[in-house]
Amino acid sequence: MKTSLFIITILTCLIAAAWSQTTGDAVRIRQDELGLGARNLAMGGTGVVLTNDYSAIYWNPAGLSGLSQSQFMGEISHLRFSNQALFAGNQSDMGESYNHLRTLGLAIPLPTTRGSLVLAFGYNFVKDFDQYLYFTGINNLSNGLGFELDDGSGVSRFYNFDTNVSQTEEVADNGGLHQWSFGGAMALSPNFDLGVSMNFWQGKDEYSLNFRQLDDANVYNVFPADFDSYAVNQNLITNYSAFSLKLGGMFKMNQFTRLGLAMEFPTTFKVKENFSTSDELVFDDGYTDAIQDEPGIWEYKVRTPYRFDAGLGIQTERVSLAASATYQDWSQTRFEKPDEASLGEDYGSLLEENFLFAQNYRETINYHLGGELSLPGSNMFLRAGYAFFPTPLKDAPPELDKKYYSGGLGFRVGGNTYLDVTYLRGSWKRQSEDSYTPGGTLEDITENRFLAGIRYAF
Repeated sequence: MKTSLFIITILTCLIAAAWSQTTGDAVRIRQDELGLGARNLAMGGTGVVLTNDYSAIYWNPAGLSGLSQSQFMGEISHLRFSNQALFAGNQSDMGESYNHLRTLGLAIPLPTTRGSLVLAFGYNFVKDFDQYLYFTGINNLSNGLGFELDDGSGVSRFYNFDTNVSQTEEVADNGGLHQWSFGGAMALSPNFDLGVSMNFWQGKDEYSLNFRQLDDANVYNVFPADFDSYAVNQNLITNYSAFSLKLGGMFKMNQFTRLGLAMEFPTTFKVKENFSTSDELVFDDGYTDAIQDEPGIWEYKVRTPYRFDAGLGIQTERVSLAASATYQDWSQTRFEKPDEASLGEDYGSLLEENFLFAQNYRETINYHLGGELSLPGSNMFLRAGYAFFPTPLKDAPPELDKKYYSGGLGFRVGGNTYLDVTYLRGSWKRQSEDSYTPGGTLEDITENRFLAGIRYAF
């Protein structure tokens, strides 16, 4: 009978590595942010120049000045996330669905003797963390897993349980970032509008990892190392909060052409993590050893870089066309310690990660194209768009870039009410690897996203 079981340093390092903050954790906070507005997203996310509704508070607050009536806007979304994961020569096809309230907002024009002045406020869900990964296979590569066992003779030895095993892993993320936004815009001249928005960010990400390693082939069958299985469960709840400021301008170049510009200042997110870990080791004879770690809390900050948006649009009575771009320098992302925290070993290691941003990340420009057609003799609008989000990683293969194709319909229901329906399809690949599954997993990801919104002017 086994009289004692100790998970030694190498396993402790595996668990610690799972909670270590990396540059990828910081960049993903704002990476590939889709934004809001069913109409804008149907047209590829060209809202910096073509927005004519409440959602301008997110894309370009100067666009609010074009509203001549008060407007209410509401929107919901449904996401179907599909993932084909290839691991150790075995492919697993899995998916998950997510629903969110994306927008509830109000814009109100104020009386003026000249020009326009519009104020707006509301709730906006602008970035989701929703994703799902499942894979299984026989891995012949060592993950370094091992245990120190005492077989009852008083002598402890280290035994590996690391190769030629069946490995299964399930990783789930659920949550996102939302804003409480306050903004306004005014016409400074007949050809130029200026706007500003203040955004109070809140967010939550619920992450879980379930890993199981099985000796299906009965390779480990000699006492005391007659291992049957090892399982670990990790849970991480991350809360975000921040304040950001965005400025926007809209130039009316002629009767039909507009130039939209927007700038968002660097934003510092306060991050608070609550994490817990439990594991269980089972032997062939049914002997089980389980450990439940004490939950922990970890706080730090992430400063995200400037964001610059520019777009050019042509708008006639029947047709609207636009192209826009978003520039961000991800190498300027930084970890920061809380103001009240001392610079101990933990925060020293965290701040050392800042050297890796310049080494591993680059500037990116997201491209957006879109258009809208008002069908003659009807109250219907046809929309289509395309968006391209290059990976911020240096020297990364183009398969990691995200591409979105979109289309949608708009309906005028009565004189002051519009219904908008949008479909987006995004696809990209991702190479992922963790301490438990050496060799990594090649993921082929597809997003099918549906949005429905209402706009009511009064």
